[in-house]
Amino acid sequence: MKRRMKKIMTVAVTAAMAISMLAGCGSSDEKSEGSNAGSKEVNVICWTEYLPQEVLDSFEEKTGITVNMTTYTSPDDMLAKVQTSKEGTYDVIIGPENYTPIFSKLSLLEELDREKLPNFGNIAEQYLGRENDPENTYSVPYMFASAVIAVNTDVITDEITSYADLLKPDYKDKIVVIEDSRAMYAMAAMAQGCDDVNDTSDETLASVESYWKELFPNIHAFDGDSPKTLMINGECPIGLIYGAEALLAQQEVPSIKCFYPEEGVYLGSDSMMITGAAKNKDNAYELINYILDGEVSASISEIFPYVNPNKAALEYLSEDYTKNELTNPPEDVVGRSCTLMDIGDEASKIVDLWTRLKG
Repeated sequence: MKRRMKKIMTVAVTAAMAISMLAGCGSSDEKSEGSNAGSKEVNVICWTEYLPQEVLDSFEEKTGITVNMTTYTSPDDMLAKVQTSKEGTYDVIIGPENYTPIFSKLSLLEELDREKLPNFGNIAEQYLGRENDPENTYSVPYMFASAVIAVNTDVITDEITSYADLLKPDYKDKIVVIEDSRAMYAMAAMAQGCDDVNDTSDETLASVESYWKELFPNIHAFDGDSPKTLMINGECPIGLIYGAEALLAQQEVPSIKCFYPEEGVYLGSDSMMITGAAKNKDNAYELINYILDGEVSASISEIFPYVNPNKAALEYLSEDYTKNELTNPPEDVVGRSCTLMDIGDEASKIVDLWTRLKG
C-alpha cells in the first residue's frame, strides 16, 4: 500500500526564526494600543477542527464582529504562517502552551487585562498556573488533549496497550499518527523509558531515533487535519491520535477501542493569546471572553470533545462527555502524563530528526 505522508515545512526554532516571527506579529512596544474602535472583525490563527464554525457564527450574531480564521495542521505549520505574515496579521493565537514563553520572550504578546475577561474565573484552578505561563500573564487555557492508542478491534485482534506494541512488523502501513514533532518525540521518549521528554541530549535523541526507526515503517499517514477520517473509512485500523479524534471515530465505528499507553501519556494544552500588535485588540478580548462563557465552552466540547478546563461548562455538558475517560482522564492517567516546555533552540534538533526520518 502506498504510504500517504503529508509534507510539512521544516521550521527550526532558532534565534533567526524568532526574529522573523517578530516581523510577523509585531512587538507590543512598537504598536499603539490596537483597540481600533469601530472595527467589526478579529483575526485568529488556530488548529483545524478546533473552534467550531457554529460558535463563530453565534459570536458574530451576538456582537456583529466577524472572525477571520486561519488554520494550521501542526505547530511547525503555525510557526511558518506566523513567520511569513505581515505585522499585525493575527489578533489571537490559539496554540500549544509551550509556545507562550517563546512569544512572550520576544515581546510578541499582550499582557492580558483580566478586567476585560470577566469569564476568566470560569477556568478551574487546577488548569491555571502551569509552568509555561505561571501567572497566566499572557495566556488563557483553551482545551487540553490527551493522546491515546485507538484500535479497530474488528480488524486488529491483538491487545495493544503500549507504545512498544505499535512496533510489531504485522502493523506495517496500518497506523495513523498526529502531525506534531514535539508530541511524537515526547511519546517516543516515554516509550524508551526516558525520564525527561523535553531532553535533547545525544543519549535521548539516539533513543528516540531508535524507536522512530522501528515505528515509521508502520505509519501509513501523518495527519494533523483529521486522523479520525482514516480510521472511520477503514484505511487505518490503528491510530496514535488525540482522544477527541478517537472518540469521534468511535462514535462512527463502535469497534474502535481506546487505550492510554502504559509507559506514559502525552497531555497537551492549547492556550488563547492576544498579540501585542493586534489591530483589533478590543475584539480579541471580546472573542476570548465569549469562548470562556460556560455554555459556549460546553458547545465547543460537544462538537470537538477535548478535555475542557472550564468549570462553568460542566452544567451544560452531557453525561456522554462528563463520564467518558477520553474527555476526563482518570487521576492515574494524569499522574503519568508529561508537559512540553519551551526548550529554545534545542527544539530544532527534534524537528531535524523528525524531518530526516520522515523523508
